[in-house]
Amino acid sequence: MESKSVEQQLFDAVFLASMNLGYKTVDYLPPSDFAYPFVFIGETFNQDGRTKSGLYHDIQQRIHVYHTIKKRRELSTMVEAIKRECRLLKRADTYYINCKRAQSQILPDNTDVEPLLHAIIELEFRLN
Repeated sequence: MESKSVEQQLFDAVFLASMNLGYKTVDYLPPSDFAYPFVFIGETFNQDGRTKSGLYHDIQQRIHVYHTIKKRRELSTMVEAIKRECRLLKRADTYYINCKRAQSQILPDNTDVEPLLHAIIELEFRLN
């Protein structure tokens, strides 16, 4: 059996952290009739580095949170909870995890009939 890639191990840990917070979490952008709020675990970027004894991985994971425009406070609370839980991650299947940086932004989103807010969380992890 082939082991999971480092990116997949981190993705799974972040996905589970969001689910454990009780948030509706998906790995794709759902159809427009999907109920708000939801969390979409999005893009992953990986940079490998070498040390004398092996490899380490600096991985940026982007998370999107969508909510209705009238629920900004709830959206903001969700964003902070996700960032907090991701900072607490310490272990994936075969890697140690350290969240080095977390940043977020909240933007208006008019891609649906109902005006939305779209939060983007960018997390940087070191896995080794």
